[in-house]
Amino acid sequence: MANFTTKTIKEIFDSFMAKYTVLRSKYGDSTPLLEKAFIKTLGYAIAGVLATIWQLAVWIYKQIFPQTCELPALKFWGGLIGVDYNYGQSTNLTVTLQNVAASYLVSGTVYKDLNSGLIYKTISQVNAENGKIITTVECTISGKVGNIPVGTVLNIANPLDGIPSTATVTEIKIEGTEDEEVETYRKRVLYGFRKKSESGSPLDYYNWALEVSGIIDAFPYVLAEGITTLYIVANGTGKDRTPSGTITPNPFPNWVNGNFTPLEGSGQFLQVAQSITGSEIGVHNRRPVMATVELKSPEYTGLNIEINGLSDISYNEAIKNALSSVLDLKRPHIVVLDYPESKAKTNTPELTAACMGVIDGETFTSFVLKNEAGTTINEATLGIGCLFYLKSLTINGDVYYTSENNSEESNSDLTTETDGENE
Repeated sequence: MANFTTKTIKEIFDSFMAKYTVLRSKYGDSTPLLEKAFIKTLGYAIAGVLATIWQLAVWIYKQIFPQTCELPALKFWGGLIGVDYNYGQSTNLTVTLQNVAASYLVSGTVYKDLNSGLIYKTISQVNAENGKIITTVECTISGKVGNIPVGTVLNIANPLDGIPSTATVTEIKIEGTEDEEVETYRKRVLYGFRKKSESGSPLDYYNWALEVSGIIDAFPYVLAEGITTLYIVANGTGKDRTPSGTITPNPFPNWVNGNFTPLEGSGQFLQVAQSITGSEIGVHNRRPVMATVELKSPEYTGLNIEINGLSDISYNEAIKNALSSVLDLKRPHIVVLDYPESKAKTNTPELTAACMGVIDGETFTSFVLKNEAGTTINEATLGIGCLFYLKSLTINGDVYYTSENNSEESNSDLTTETDGENE
């Protein structure tokens, strides 16, 4: 199907003229030059019409198969097997209003962040207490863009009597997430068709985890008798792929008098646990009754890379991005997910080729790959639940990038430690 492509007008015209020439030769046609020019004009006209029809036919053909169809058709395919598309989550913020003279703040009050232009609306009516109101506002668009910093001042769009003109963000209550990537959803749909539910197989845990918005992969293992361990991977790059939140108890469930205690926690950890438990919150129709599940963040394997003699350092950022792209695609060897052993490995030739592909003919004299301990290696392999990340990149003797100086990854490390305490 991948080779079933559209044809250009020139390709169709050349085919038309080739067949015409064969027929002329076969029947001894000696048409004058003027009439042959007419035939060429006619050929281009026919080719123009056929090219349009051909493109339409190819598009229709591709919609027939989930491997090639566009998102609207893919949602239809997914709906047939109960694999729904994950729409992005809008950010919910807790805001505080001081010096309130009114008795309450109505639902739907509009606030605006003057720096970004984002619009937020209150989601319920809230009464004032001692001249203060603490309420929740929701961004009018979904995605991470709504995750503005704590301390941001929002301005009311339409003044209300007794309500101050500003509100201060005190907490990101629910983080915004992007709509699911089309290819990530396609992967889930294809798995759904190929691997039917088996009442708690490792593949089931994989599919249940990926129903959560922002979760793009999951690594199922049975590391201890009776316990399924699931490493969940969030969207992002490097250590940013650490999922948010916590889950208690972990492992779960925790049985008391024949019933397991309610799950507690936050963020993607809690959402994955709820998805594994049931198709809807409060409905326990998925995880086998006696199965115990442990959720974990990915383990990270850092690589240090040194490039010397680069002839043009304006390509530094392109090199960093190319290396990160290669490492982000690697996955540990898991048979049930069809993740081959080759996918779990990277080596010096592969990473060197990635760099050469983005430096536009420039050169470098040496490429050195080192492990986290700083030992030179030729190849690295992912272990159980592991992901690669670029720990540092040194170019021409200068450290161009190091993950330790990346504030976002430092925050991810903090999340990982918090999750570990709950595990």
